[in-house]
Amino acid sequence: MGTQVPARGFQMIGTAVDVCRSIFVAHRPASLLPHSKVLWHSGFNRRLVVAAIRRKAVDVVTVILVDPDGDPLPAWLPGAHLELSLPSGRRRQYSLCGDPRDRSAYRIAVRLMPHGNGGSIEIHESLRSGDALRVHGPRHTFPFIDAEEYLFVAGGMGITPLLPMAQAAGRRGNLVYIGRSRESMPFLDRVPGAVIRPDDEFGTPDMEEILARANPHAAVYVCGPTPMQEAAARALPRVNPTCTLHLERYSPTRGTPPSEAVPSRPFH
Repeated sequence: MGTQVPARGFQMIGTAVDVCRSIFVAHRPASLLPHSKVLWHSGFNRRLVVAAIRRKAVDVVTVILVDPDGDPLPAWLPGAHLELSLPSGRRRQYSLCGDPRDRSAYRIAVRLMPHGNGGSIEIHESLRSGDALRVHGPRHTFPFIDAEEYLFVAGGMGITPLLPMAQAAGRRGNLVYIGRSRESMPFLDRVPGAVIRPDDEFGTPDMEEILARANPHAAVYVCGPTPMQEAAARALPRVNPTCTLHLERYSPTRGTPPSEAVPSRPFH
């Protein structure tokens, strides 16, 4: 004979099921979960509205996304990204580049790629304030670790995940920002203490010279074109072997597709 469960036990189980259903089915999770709750790898799936689109460089715009009801958005940490489902059906991922303390809006930046697969063209030419988008995230696949000191090296649009990190690090961090020209580099007004290094002024970047700026045992974050990250991986063990290296590896669905990537340039 099987063990009998008291009627009160069934009542307690039923109550628990009803509570779970009310939280995860009947209501939006963000309104009930604690503000500190972060869903690290999957994030939330929600409908957001484009509040504004603003130009930040000659071919870069920021897109500001808000909750349609004005509710606070899920919390995120530096290095997080969103996946956008565009009206055309294209899905693109972009790093959050705003202030994590500001839960009233999410901010991403998009560079126009005229010869890409169309995602950046759609955002630059078709997206308008008031448009609704399905958004997945925030997702945290490029974690910002706690360290005594940091060196951040951003190449082009690699500034987007590193900007919140550098601002959170404050005096513990130094930022080197590399780009083709000042006109092509967004957010220069938000990095007053950074080393700004446009190629048209300084020539081809020397990764060993840049990484030598890191103090021993610093956390070194590098985000940019693949040749830049590969050069950093080769150079750091030679010039600063006690440092830890943190790279954001782009997958085919991370950021822009390979065909929309910025053409590679050499790094020493």
